[in-house]
Amino acid sequence: MSDFAALEKRLCTQICRGQVSHAYIFCGRNAEEQALCFAAALLCPSRPISGHVCWHCASCRHVSAASHPDCRFVDPVNGVHRADSMRRLVMEAGLSASMGVGKIFIIRAADKITEEAANTLLKLLEEPAADTTLILLCAQPDALLPTIISRCQLFMLGTDWGLEPQLSPDMLHAAEDFLQDLPRLAIYQVLIKARDFEKDREGQVLFFLCLLKILHAAVRAEIELPMGQAAALRSANMLESCLEMMDKNVNQKLLADVVYLRLWQNSQR
Repeated sequence: MSDFAALEKRLCTQICRGQVSHAYIFCGRNAEEQALCFAAALLCPSRPISGHVCWHCASCRHVSAASHPDCRFVDPVNGVHRADSMRRLVMEAGLSASMGVGKIFIIRAADKITEEAANTLLKLLEEPAADTTLILLCAQPDALLPTIISRCQLFMLGTDWGLEPQLSPDMLHAAEDFLQDLPRLAIYQVLIKARDFEKDREGQVLFFLCLLKILHAAVRAEIELPMGQAAALRSANMLESCLEMMDKNVNQKLLADVVYLRLWQNSQR
C-alpha cells in the first residue's frame, strides 16, 4: 500500500464519469503527489469501477516507483524547459502506449518554460494526442501563456487548510461581492470595507479562503470577475502565500491590509 494521500475527490469523480481532460495544471502543496495518484488511477485496471488508486497492481506499483513506461516526468534542464524538450514530448505523445491503457506526461516546474517551448507545447494542447494526458506542475501558473492556461483544467491542491466545510454561502457571497466591487473603489474605500471582515484569526482565515475559492472559480471560468483570469491567478497565488503566513508570528492586521491592497492592484490591470 502506498503512503500517498487519497486522490482528490474532484479528480476521482472525473475518472468515474469518464470526463478526464487531456490537460491539467496542478498547483499547491500536494500538486506532485496528486499528479502521481492521478496518473496511477488513470493507468490502474480497476479505475473504471472506483476511480481510486489500488496501489496493489503491477501498474500502480510501477507508477509509485517512477518506473511505469507510460508515465513520464519531464524536468527542466538547468532550470528551464526549452523547445527541444517539448518537441520530444510531442513526438512521444504520438506513440502508442506501451501497456495499452494510455500515456501520462507530468511536466515539473512548467512555469519555467521558454516562449518557443511554450508555443511547441501549445500545439499539442490544441491538437491532443489520443489517450494522452498532460499534467503541468506549477508554482506560479500565471507565468504560463494565457493560451496554455485556457486549454487546461486548473486544480489548486493542498490549500484548503481543512476549513472548507466552514465556508458558508453568505460568506462566499460576501467574498464575491467584494471582488466584484474592487475596480470601482478607491484604495482608502477598500481598506475601510475590509474592516468588516477583519475579525479574529480564524474568521480572517475563513474569509481569505472564501476569496480564494471565488478566485479559483474565476480562473476556471466558472464565474467572471472584473480582474480577469490572469489577475485572478496572481491574486490566488498571493492569497495562498499569505494564508501560509497566518500560521506564523505575523501582524494579522498588517498582513490583511497587504492582501486587500494587492487584490485592489490586481483589479486595476
